[in-house]
Amino acid sequence: MSLRICGVVIRIVALMVFVIASVNMAIAQQEGNTQEHQIMTSASGSNGILTDSRNTFIDQLHLRMYEAAIGDLSLCADDQYCLGHAKEIRYWRCVNNVCNGVDKTKNLKDCFDKILDKYSKEDQDQMSSSMCALIESPSALTRQAFLNHVSKITAITENDVVRLEAVLLALKGSAELCERFIKNYVGEYGPQWGYQWYRAMSGCRILAHERTREQEEKDFLTWFGVVQGMSNCSDIINSEMRKACKAPGATSPIRPPGYNDY
Repeated sequence: MSLRICGVVIRIVALMVFVIASVNMAIAQQEGNTQEHQIMTSASGSNGILTDSRNTFIDQLHLRMYEAAIGDLSLCADDQYCLGHAKEIRYWRCVNNVCNGVDKTKNLKDCFDKILDKYSKEDQDQMSSSMCALIESPSALTRQAFLNHVSKITAITENDVVRLEAVLLALKGSAELCERFIKNYVGEYGPQWGYQWYRAMSGCRILAHERTREQEEKDFLTWFGVVQGMSNCSDIINSEMRKACKAPGATSPIRPPGYNDY
């Protein structure tokens, strides 16, 4: 082979190598772009799902009901759970004022928007007596007596009554007494706690004007992040919620699927 032909062959081979290398580089770049696009799309989708989950979590806490109870009921908008429980808190504030003689213009029947009108005077008197006893001397005994009398009206449980008793302490301006009342009943933070009790503790702070609903929701979102593995309990601002988050065997603040607590 002449030197001239040899030179041509070398140039052809070099060109082929360059073309192959360019093609491989283009394929690699395309694959890289595709992979990056997939990652970004996946991350964007996950973020959307996470955002929806966070919003649902906050909605299911219904902390707005405490804000509405001491403010404007219209804050509940069309949320019937919020509206029903905000009214219930107001009923019990009225009962407390009547039983303690603060409001002498009403009797207990007036506190419940005519709910008790369909019951006999004897039943109304028994219920009124048990309500005042419950407020004046809260205990397992007075709670049971109250439950015996109101069982014909509603399926209220002892847990519900404890939360209402705690609400009255908060309405008197003491978040600490409200929280302590709940903790004395439920026990130390741990597996026996659940989102309803955590919410009630937030209610103590909101009703006593110690914290705003937005502050409580922000801490709950941080706790939600802990459950998702994206935050730490130490990032929670409120000390009680932080303790609850850190407790051994702590129950998640997220409402179990299908759970109905109306």
